[in-house]
Amino acid sequence: MIERLTCSNFSVLRDATFEFAAGINVVIGSNATGKSHLLKLAYACVRWSQEMAQRERTQVRPDKATQQKELANKLMGVFRCEGIGRLSTRGAGVQRTDVSIGLRDRLGANFDFRFSTKSVTDAILVNAPDLFYDGEAVFFPTKEMLTMYPGFAALYRNYALQIDETYYDLCLTLGKPLPRGPKLLQVRPLLDAVEKIIGGSIQLENDRFTLVQPGGGRFEIPLVAEGYRKLGAVAYLLANGALAKQSVLFWDEPETNLNPAIMVQLARLLVEVAANGTQVILATHSLVMMRELSMLLQSKPFKRVDRRFYALAPTRDGLRVRLTVGGSADEIEPIDSLDAEIDQSERYLAAQESL
Repeated sequence: MIERLTCSNFSVLRDATFEFAAGINVVIGSNATGKSHLLKLAYACVRWSQEMAQRERTQVRPDKATQQKELANKLMGVFRCEGIGRLSTRGAGVQRTDVSIGLRDRLGANFDFRFSTKSVTDAILVNAPDLFYDGEAVFFPTKEMLTMYPGFAALYRNYALQIDETYYDLCLTLGKPLPRGPKLLQVRPLLDAVEKIIGGSIQLENDRFTLVQPGGGRFEIPLVAEGYRKLGAVAYLLANGALAKQSVLFWDEPETNLNPAIMVQLARLLVEVAANGTQVILATHSLVMMRELSMLLQSKPFKRVDRRFYALAPTRDGLRVRLTVGGSADEIEPIDSLDAEIDQSERYLAAQESL
């Protein structure tokens, strides 16, 4: 799990420190304030550490030069940029970017690195980790992956697709086999709740996902509503062990293409996943999603879930991004896009009253 992320001169985040809750973290902000870039930076760091741990287990520990090269490659793959220096804040002269990441309960896995606007393929590890992250990092991009899954990983490896690496990584994670025994029993209550909503279980057969209903009904995943596909993907990753205690789930705009009723169900699922021991970090534009999460976290069943809300907003001069942090949606500064949604609701009610 991530405890802290500090960055300077990274994209629009000129100087920011995020102290992440072990449970659920909600990042809110208008366009171009760095929400997606924050999630991708944190994900790229943790996923790189996870991949180094896998290499260390199966081969030998990568030396520092290899670690630096792979870290730069991971950042460029996740952001789909043509050089790591493209991620530095633009300004007069050479700009240097510094990033520091701290992992909860695994101090030896903390690391710091830097690069500059002149960098192309180099990320310099100022403090290299002694240990690597031994959990799972999962990133849900805005487009759901169950329908894209068949053959996608092989296609991505063999062709230069202009699609960021989070889609490829998610495919690899979805492809992990299902375990049996105690691990599956631990998440069974969560799975039962999701399967009740979507009307069946998500299964992977012959490299394709299907929704299997009680009584033998089977539906190809493209025939299933997108909201249920998103819920189903979470269920499948719970079943195959990717979303477990000490895992980190990143989700960029989970509300995309969902109606409010499904948003409410997804919000509850995310809080339950956090209560089960997975750290959740998500970015949203949705007032419905933000409020639903805030209300759930204040309700009796979830009061003990560690939570943090972050608001990113441009400063008056538009040159920097201002960060406010709180324990609920009410404790952070208003966001323009959310204010617009509230204003529309008030105008609509006023118009109805005038009829």
